[in-house]
Amino acid sequence: MGKSTVSNDIRVFQSLVESAPVGMAAFHRVGDDYRAAFINARAFETLECTDQSDWSFRELIPNESRGTAVLFAEVLFERDASLAEVLLKKKNGHHFLASVGIKRIQLEDNEFVLLSFRDVTVEKKMARDLQAKQQEIERAYSELLDQNTQLRSLDEAKDKFIALTTHELRTPLSAIMATADFLENKLYDSAEQRDEFIRTISEQGRHLMELVNDVLDFAKIRAGKMDFYVENIKLRPLLRKTAETFQHMADQMGLKITLNLEDGPELVWADVIRFREILNNVVSNAIKYNRQGGTVTIQSNSHIADGKSFVRITVRDTGVGIPQEKLEGVFNEFETVGHVSRHHKGTGLGMPISRRLVESMGGKLTLSSKQGVGSEFYIDIPVDKVLEETMYRSRPDMETDLVAS
Repeated sequence: MGKSTVSNDIRVFQSLVESAPVGMAAFHRVGDDYRAAFINARAFETLECTDQSDWSFRELIPNESRGTAVLFAEVLFERDASLAEVLLKKKNGHHFLASVGIKRIQLEDNEFVLLSFRDVTVEKKMARDLQAKQQEIERAYSELLDQNTQLRSLDEAKDKFIALTTHELRTPLSAIMATADFLENKLYDSAEQRDEFIRTISEQGRHLMELVNDVLDFAKIRAGKMDFYVENIKLRPLLRKTAETFQHMADQMGLKITLNLEDGPELVWADVIRFREILNNVVSNAIKYNRQGGTVTIQSNSHIADGKSFVRITVRDTGVGIPQEKLEGVFNEFETVGHVSRHHKGTGLGMPISRRLVESMGGKLTLSSKQGVGSEFYIDIPVDKVLEETMYRSRPDMETDLVAS
């Protein structure tokens, strides 16, 4: 082969290397350094440099580490290598990630290192973004599955609630209709029997109104449309009145109601009608779920929570108690313990409504219970103002019962 042919081959090879789609740079060893002997066009472009005069490989070494990438260093020149993610530095000081190939070459007395590289910064960023998106999609899918499970449970609970409410509404309506039919057709034997029928209609009508009020209150609370008139009210007279109201109900079940009102703040901030509703729900609950011959204790004492002053009203019963795993179910808006046929009268919304009412007035309603011993409900009502100032106002007409408004 002639010299001209070899010369042509070299020029062709140089042209191919110069046009290569990856950066290529040849360094030859000079003492303890490697100096640039050749840099192709793509390397110039990637490294953002204009010439290779007196250019050392050390100019490629990054100033600092970034993430998990391998840092370009002199030790890499000691052996042939192929690395997927190496951090290099450009002439302008910027850093970039590259896939790198290193090949040591010995030509006569000269030792060279051929460095080939390709900027993969954008690819790695896109891969990381894609992975992050995939993880985000997986999380969203997992959350969606959880939400679907919750929605199914809520749907089942709503069906149960509708069945319970329908059952509860039908009972007093049936009694009212049947009794009214007897009266309309004068199917009674005496004035006493007629009066008994009238009392039945009255009692069942009040019970029906309570059921409807529960449902309406529940709907208004959930919609955020319940009006509150929070005023400074006297607590102990209200507690005594509540005990008197339920004395007849307690007597029928052979229960004793005990009041234990300690000295302490007499005035609290509450909506008197909403607060009376809360007390009625809690005390009624303590009586209904008590045992024959048991007791219901109502006591009040000062209580500090989160640095704020409250009066804690404790309503304690001596009933069968509630299992620990079912305690929060008492305040679940669509949960009823036991089957409809064994359920006490009512929608089961009394406690959920009471908790929401207490919280709307700046207080708390909590519960503790021990099976075989009984349950304790704690109503914390604020002594100081803890709500927005607009909540503190007088009720326009104290003669109007707005519980069902």
